[in-house]
Parts: sequence; structure tokens; C-alpha cells
Amino acid sequence: MRIGIIGHGITIERENLDWAVEDTVFYTVQKALQSASMSIEEIGTVIQAGDDVADGLAIQHVQTVEAAGAFQKEESKVERDGAWAVHYAIARLLSGKFKTALVVGFSKGTQCGLSAFSGMCADPFYLRPVGGDANTIAAIQAGYYSARTGLGERDFAEVAVKNRRAGMKNPRVMQGEAGDYSVEDILNSPKIASPITELNTGRTGDGCVALILATEDYIKENKLEASYITGMGLISDAYYPTYRDLSRIKSAEVAAQAAYKMAGIQAKDIQVAEVHECYAHQELMLYESLGFCEEGKSGDYVKSGKISVNPSGGVTCGNVIYASGLARLMEASLQVSGKAGEVQVKGVKRAIAHAQAGLAMQSNIVYVVEA
Repeated sequence: MRIGIIGHGITIERENLDWAVEDTVFYTVQKALQSASMSIEEIGTVIQAGDDVADGLAIQHVQTVEAAGAFQKEESKVERDGAWAVHYAIARLLSGKFKTALVVGFSKGTQCGLSAFSGMCADPFYLRPVGGDANTIAAIQAGYYSARTGLGERDFAEVAVKNRRAGMKNPRVMQGEAGDYSVEDILNSPKIASPITELNTGRTGDGCVALILATEDYIKENKLEASYITGMGLISDAYYPTYRDLSRIKSAEVAAQAAYKMAGIQAKDIQVAEVHECYAHQELMLYESLGFCEEGKSGDYVKSGKISVNPSGGVTCGNVIYASGLARLMEASLQVSGKAGEVQVKGVKRAIAHAQAGLAMQSNIVYVVEA
């Protein structure tokens, strides 16, 4: 039995001072239901994805049960990006107990800030006292990658230029983040943690992404349009960054191979990839891990255009913590469904969506999505 994606909704903003988290979730879920022409009564189970630390509330998903339409339903939560909540929802659907599932990933990142939030992910004795957070650990990762491959800040800037330019045509990115920037613009933007600059990373904002999943039988019975998840793999690596080879993303490689095997495809069969690149250098690293090019050849690959990577503009055009990976799956689904609008890549029938979690991409998940 296959699982399909039949509805989607997204809200992504630099900062929303007018709406509470519940408002953002409610209106995004309404968009998803409208896109699938469904009512909340037709949703069997709800899986939320969010974080207690980011939202400053213990067991924070209890606050959004009503907004997500989950009251008087079986509801649960994943403390990771919504892309992992999709895996949980698929398991529930395959159990046979439910025919439909709603996945909701959200955060109000401007309330906490990426550094403060991600710093709480760092070990309190060895990493946090020396400033360990998402930015600083990613900067160290970029250094290891540069040392192995010889690629540097200009190569990273090329990725940021590509993604910010692609996002100009996409209404589903954070307003003000897409644009026709030059490599020099990227290099000269304020430094966050060298070589990371404000323009080669995605701005953290507020928002929510909601996807509606259904079993293939339900989709056929109700004559619904859908894209189908035909492969998936998820792998975690060691926690401490120095326990890993930071110049590579081994867990993404293993996750991708598992997803390709399940779908019966090879990397060369992929037409579009939506990847969760919180920093530009991570997209180059993923070219290797996902099997798009040989080791050390990512710099050439970014210009080849053999596979369209992040035609949506990617996370470079706006980062909603715990929803950015789910947004990649949404964009991949829209591509294979021919519904991506002005960022539609012609003739796409097979795409992959990638998401990451943890410091320096400790954990990775890959989905194969087909028409």
C-alpha cells in the first residue's frame, strides 16, 4: 500500500507580531484542508512537530491541539522537523487504523532566536561554554569540508546566489529573502561565524507547514489527486561533532541509499531535489552524499544543472525551525504534481526531499516522491 500527499499549506514570515503560534497553525491547517477540498472531520490522525525549548513551553504541542484540529482525535508529536513527523504518520497509516493523517510542523523562531535555541542542543559542559550553537558548529563543518575539497567561500556564495535567485519566482518563500544577488553581495554581507554570512544562510523566521497524507485506497476511492512517497530512509550519526568526519555527511548518504533502494531507483533517475540546506556549504556537501557527483566535484556540479536542486529557493530563502524540512517535501510533491507554479521544472515525475536535524546535520531523512 502506498501513501500519497493530497494537501498542503504554508505560512512563512520574517516575523509575525500579530499572531500567536496557535493562529499560525490554525490558518495554515485551513490552507491545507482547502487545497485538498477536505474538512477537519475527514482527518483521521494528527502528528505535530515542534520544540519545547524554541516555544518556551513544556510539552508545547498541547497548546496547538485545537488549532491543528486535533481535539477529540488521536494526536501525537515529534520533537524534530516535520519531515520526521511524516515518517510517524506513514507508520500510523500503514497500520490500517487510519486512512488520512495531518502533519503540522511549526515554530515562532523570532521569539527565541536560532543561536539561543540551537545552543541548548549543545552539550552544557563541553560545547555550550565555548559558544557551540548551530552557526558555530556549521562554520567548523564548512572548514573541514573546505580542507578536504578545496572549495571555499566563493563556491558557497554561488549556491546562495542560485537559491536566492530561484526564490524570486516562488510565493512560498519568506518575503524579502529572495533576490538577484551577486557573489560579492553574498561575500560582503555581515559575517555570522566565518565563513557563514547573513546571505549564505537562511534567515530564521516564524511559520508553519501542513501536509495531508492518505492511503492509496482512500485516494482512489475519493478520486483525489496525489503524489506518492515511494521510498524513504532516515539515519542518525554520533552526537558529538568531533566524533564524526565533519567534512562528509555519512548519515545523509546512508539515508539516501535506503530511500533509493526502497523506491527501486538510482541517483541518476532523480529529476528534482529539494534539500534542507541551512547553510550554503551544506548543499554542496549534499551533492556528494545524495550521489549526484563524485567526492570533491560539487563545485562543478552546482553549475551543471544536471539535477535541479532547490528550484523553490530552498531554506536559503527562509528558515522555519521544525518546518523547513517538511517544506522541502511539500515542494517536491508540488513539482511531481505539476503544481509548483512559476518554479515548476518541466516534465518532473520523480523528485527527492531531504531534511536534517541536529548540530552539523547529525541526522538526515530522505524521501522519494513520484507522480
